[in-house]
Amino acid sequence: MPKKKTIKVPTTGVCDFETLVTSKKGKYVDKTDLLYELCNDADQQLFISRPRRFGKSLMLSTLKAMFEGRRDLFKGLAIDKLPWEGWKQPTPVYSFTMGDVTGENYEEVKEQLGELVEDLFQQAGIPVPEKGTVPGKFKKFILAAARQSPTRKIVILIDEYDEPVAAFLDDIKTLKRVRNLLHDFYEKLKFSSESIRFLLMTGVTKLTKLSVFSGLNHLTDISSFAEYATLLGYSPKELDGPLRENVEAFGEKSGMDFAAAKAAILSWYDGYRFSPRNENRVCNPVSLGRAFKDGELKGYWETTGRATLVINRIAKAGKMPGDLENVPADAMTLDVCDAETLPMEALLYQGGYLTIKNVIPPPREPDGQITQSESYVLAPPNLEVRDALKRGYLSQVMGMREGSFNPLVDRAKRQIASGDWKGYLYESLFGLYASIPVDWHIKDEAEAKRYFQLFTSMTGANPQPEVASIFGYADAVIETPANVFVFEFKYRKSAKAAIRQIRERGYADKWIGGKRPVTLIGINFNPKKRNIDMPIVEPA
Repeated sequence: MPKKKTIKVPTTGVCDFETLVTSKKGKYVDKTDLLYELCNDADQQLFISRPRRFGKSLMLSTLKAMFEGRRDLFKGLAIDKLPWEGWKQPTPVYSFTMGDVTGENYEEVKEQLGELVEDLFQQAGIPVPEKGTVPGKFKKFILAAARQSPTRKIVILIDEYDEPVAAFLDDIKTLKRVRNLLHDFYEKLKFSSESIRFLLMTGVTKLTKLSVFSGLNHLTDISSFAEYATLLGYSPKELDGPLRENVEAFGEKSGMDFAAAKAAILSWYDGYRFSPRNENRVCNPVSLGRAFKDGELKGYWETTGRATLVINRIAKAGKMPGDLENVPADAMTLDVCDAETLPMEALLYQGGYLTIKNVIPPPREPDGQITQSESYVLAPPNLEVRDALKRGYLSQVMGMREGSFNPLVDRAKRQIASGDWKGYLYESLFGLYASIPVDWHIKDEAEAKRYFQLFTSMTGANPQPEVASIFGYADAVIETPANVFVFEFKYRKSAKAAIRQIRERGYADKWIGGKRPVTLIGINFNPKKRNIDMPIVEPA
């Protein structure tokens, strides 16, 4: 029997279009029809944000080849049959990444930015000016490069625009200086618009939008445009089409037919929805490529570079993975992510840890008027991201070794799955708290609850934190089809005091009288024992 042909797609090392389409080891999943629409209008100047490892660099490389008129690379692709301007009149392209500007202080950032500008002059064969600021020299480059261009214009492609500020999010003074420098640098693009045929900037977040982008208010942000929702990433239809052979080969290795293999792949890597106006969802392209290569479903995203910024912010805010399954948000929250305030929802959404789960239409007034905007429910897109959140929190925030937890977590999962909540509370939860490293100190009630949320969410129980009642907030509520459990935590007090607070403040009242039995659970963390006292479990 002849060996089945396997089409390889980009993994972490393939982000160059020419390398991909000319290599016998790779295949380009055709997005050129969308790229044609993206840049066919005159003098487009755009911005798009997408999570890490989502094909942004490959897209810019493809655009570079398009504008340079390298038609030989596009044989058989959609754009080869379209009236693309590059086939008749190429335009010089200057592409660079701000990932090369990652100094540890303001002076280093400024020096590296200057080196980047000098390199642009050298690429164009233009002498570097001896005097002037870095932003000023950048503007001179744009004008000089356009003057010598056959079209009197140039194309500028900028990747990772937000990278220079990432190191200073907890150093606001330095961040402001770096951001002001970038503002002045990027502003020259606006002032030189007449010399730019096409501009596209990409990044992960909009952390600097309020300042840096005030100098770029002529840019069109297409991040949530419906027509470009599938521009980056692979859709389920593409798994049925150009990637079908990959799915079939993966299924053969795993003993699954095509339908089962596709469903398993989608559960791990699909689910990213980038537009409220378009319900199409896409897979992370790099993770999918790695799964095809290795023949295994697991978390690849984190291994290509953990987003420590997000994990650190989760730790600081006290949010746990279990908090993130139904996160309310609105368009304004998701669009603005100022470095001084850093809304958690926006940071997680733009970083790829959350995506749009549902769109909630705005309510109509009795007269038919709509006075509010729509809202969203966010959640992690897939199993890979849920796994990344939990593993990242475990290792980065709590400083624990995952291996030491596996037996305890497995037992806890079995107990909860079988409804043995007393076994979980009286056995597994003690063991989990006892595994906390000795040099980690649980210093208050909030931190003790954080561990409980993590441990319980790792079992799949999904505790809802801070559930409102008329007289306050229950620390956690877990609802199953058969039961409702209401939790209250205390620190250096008693489990009895926790139960008393649940009753006095009516934390369980909304469920009492329903079809499901309601159980009250009081837990006290004893800092002398470095563990919880015996929990109290009572019917409501």
